[in-house]
Amino acid sequence: MKKSRLKLKERDYTILKHLFDYRFLSGELLWYLLKSDNHTDSIIYSTGKDGKNRPKRYGFKQQSLSKRLKQLYDAKYVERHYMTDQAYGRGYGSPRAIYGLGRQSSKVLQEIFQVPQHIIRKIVESNKVKSPYLRHVLELATFKIIFELACQHSKGKVVLLLWEQGIAIKDYVSIVDGKGKKEKIPIYADAFFGIRIKGKKDKHFFLEIDRGTEPIVSTSNRSNIRSKLIGYQYYYKSKKISKKYDLDVNGFQVLFVTPGKIETDNRLSGRIANILDELVINKYQYYSKSLFLLTIPESFYLDNPTSIFENIWISSKSHNLLSLIE
Repeated sequence: MKKSRLKLKERDYTILKHLFDYRFLSGELLWYLLKSDNHTDSIIYSTGKDGKNRPKRYGFKQQSLSKRLKQLYDAKYVERHYMTDQAYGRGYGSPRAIYGLGRQSSKVLQEIFQVPQHIIRKIVESNKVKSPYLRHVLELATFKIIFELACQHSKGKVVLLLWEQGIAIKDYVSIVDGKGKKEKIPIYADAFFGIRIKGKKDKHFFLEIDRGTEPIVSTSNRSNIRSKLIGYQYYYKSKKISKKYDLDVNGFQVLFVTPGKIETDNRLSGRIANILDELVINKYQYYSKSLFLLTIPESFYLDNPTSIFENIWISSKSHNLLSLIE
């Protein structure tokens, strides 16, 4: 039997480009991105067979996307990945697929977006990752998508100037500890981005998606939160950031998205409280009380992306919740 070939549509090209940009995405995240791509101030109508006018994109739902993703998977344009450390089966339901590029995507991405095929093949080969890494990439993608959607919804009030992640933003800062020993502390955030707020100065942020796997303090050489906090302080003081970027980046803040709870009266508990305690108790090490802003993952969400601009961030300077854009 002759194998049928899947005829790609414009939306399929967009799906593959998003997977190239983000590496891994859930069906839900893809759906929000596609809705964002289709966003327009003027609704385009078309006439159906019954003679009625309806929006041209009428009926696009997550179920439709799921069916198309299955077709793309069967045709090897995308691959499915699963978090093996999640419970599934009776009482838990089926595990949800996470999508990455498949081997058939290389030719398409080269023809449509001029991405060299060998780069795509390398990505596909390196996409066999473990569940903790997969979950971390998804959490970072979720933050970025929510932030981009929030900028769109601001109607020009907030503009995303740049977003960088990966090896390009890796740096280091040299310090001298209390014993006179020189030490290099790596500065390697999950992302670095800048925003322009109407009527205000540009702001720049390092982003740390903290899943609670690192100790806050460690007596060994293991990566820990205290070392990161100290590193960012010295990095800020060194002004190396202004030399690294062509943009007028004179300063920055560090955003920590970390597990825990924020009560209605702004009381903190869990890991977010422990990190804030580290900043308060050892304040002699941290000369800037407003450099770090912390929140929990539950404070912002896809259904209401502008929630990320609301008063959900807290610093050691004040126990009042703050906004990134005020």
